[in-house]
Amino acid sequence: MVIDNTELDQNMDEDEDILPGAVPRGLKNIIDVMYADINNPVIATDEYFANRTILTTTNAVVQRINEAVSQRLSGDSHEYLSVDSVDDDNDGNFFEPEVLHTVNINGIPPHKLTLKEGAPIMMMRNLNPDLGLCNGTRLRIVKLKPHVIHATIMTGERQGQDVLIPRIVFV
Repeated sequence: MVIDNTELDQNMDEDEDILPGAVPRGLKNIIDVMYADINNPVIATDEYFANRTILTTTNAVVQRINEAVSQRLSGDSHEYLSVDSVDDDNDGNFFEPEVLHTVNINGIPPHKLTLKEGAPIMMMRNLNPDLGLCNGTRLRIVKLKPHVIHATIMTGERQGQDVLIPRIVFV
């Protein structure tokens, strides 16, 4: 994979070895290093969160990271649940809701989403490109309501803009 970033320091030695211990091992240690000042309002600004990203390969690990970071944030959490009922289940071919709640498929949000005010979030689909709500847009939660999330865009040309993200109903 080739990444072109012309803004990198030209004096960097690309062949420089990463010393053992330079990269923390274990989820707790990674989060401790990445989000050490998460509850300090002077330090934990939008820029603080916009400059920090933990990459992973599976939704299951993303869920663990989100839970661990959320636990470190002060304040109350708000739980959003997916709809788990159907209009007509006379066929009897449906899976039990308990089984469906455990399914974690790419492109489908988890059944239970736990969020806190001040937490960084990322759009995973194009909701409203005209307002800057596109796949990959990074935001920070301002206020949580039962059917809407009030957030501030942290990056890009719409940085600092407040947006409302409505609950999406999958049919």
